[in-house]
Amino acid sequence: MGESAVSKRKPEKVCHSVEEASALIKQLANPNRLAVICYLIEAPRTVAELEEDLGIPQPTLSQQLTQLREAKMIIGQRQARQVIYRIEDSRVLPLVQALRLIFAELNDIRMQNRGGEGVLPGAMDMFD
Repeated sequence: MGESAVSKRKPEKVCHSVEEASALIKQLANPNRLAVICYLIEAPRTVAELEEDLGIPQPTLSQQLTQLREAKMIIGQRQARQVIYRIEDSRVLPLVQALRLIFAELNDIRMQNRGGEGVLPGAMDMFD
């Protein structure tokens, strides 16, 4: 039979921290965004460095950087003709550290691009 009205109803009050944690995890659920975050934790990078080292095509990278900026996880600072991105949200570091304990491949995200492939084939396997 169908669900009762009680089971369909959402909790009227959800803890603010739960909502924030969920939003943060949703941003990192995308393999490209997770790769960018893992790489930016090491050091600030230009778009060109991110594109080359991670193997993410520029249009895709631009979309993901926009989402991460809008989520206030990263910040871009213009220096001359380049924009240098760095981590802005300090909550990202312990979360990625926990993921790195579970998934060793996250320790050097660049290793997955050394065979001439983009980061995505390796990133997709990280969580299988």
